[in-house]
Amino acid sequence: MITRALIIEDEPEGLENLKNLLRMYCPEVDVVAEGGSNADFIRLAEDRNARYDVAFLDISLPDGLIFQSLQQLDDVPFDIIFVTAYDKYALRAFEFAAIDYVTKPIEREELIRAVERINRKNYGSKERLEILSKTYTGSTPNAFEKIGISAVDGVHFVRLGDIIRLEANDNYTHFVLKAGNRLTASRTIKAYEEALSAFNFIRVHKKHIVNMNYMKTYHKGEGGELALENGERVEVSRRKKPQLMDAIRRVHGEV
Repeated sequence: MITRALIIEDEPEGLENLKNLLRMYCPEVDVVAEGGSNADFIRLAEDRNARYDVAFLDISLPDGLIFQSLQQLDDVPFDIIFVTAYDKYALRAFEFAAIDYVTKPIEREELIRAVERINRKNYGSKERLEILSKTYTGSTPNAFEKIGISAVDGVHFVRLGDIIRLEANDNYTHFVLKAGNRLTASRTIKAYEEALSAFNFIRVHKKHIVNMNYMKTYHKGEGGELALENGERVEVSRRKKPQLMDAIRRVHGEV
């Protein structure tokens, strides 16, 4: 099935590079429109005769950030993949809003993964874009109260305080929630590690990230084991043990 794409990129070399990469590694993507400014994006996105399945959007354009234009649209009837230079704050915002992105210089594997996640049944929702704009600009003190989890059946917005732990499963991540249910995200656990680290979540094993608020008992050992409030036990790797001990000391004092 052909995926109709719109590209907004103000640098000619960047535009040609992205088109070439799509042509070589994502042949199902057909670039049907392109532009280099917010004005171009508004004109193309509001064209009632056009239909796009996905838009590749550079963030910083000559006439301002692309978020300004996204907020002007009544609806966003296509998926969005942001194209951006590396910025840890921007990447954290994308993770929390469950919006895909690729970083410059664009790597083949990263682009392929983003294209594979295009889901025409779950377009870029206004809620996701609202979370993104708030977290990216830092306009609200509680911007990271929720995280968007892109699962098979859609995007779920979950309060950080309701997440007990995350568990890696190859290229997927299972979220174990306070209510007893699980959500499976189509991203690696690495993608969430840095985003959640500032919110009392800690990586204790290559397969596990835990919310420290749900830790009940630490059982000592070579690496050790954590007993959580929901009755689960999580292995702590020997390599991650010092990091866990430091985090516990910061929060609870000596251990």
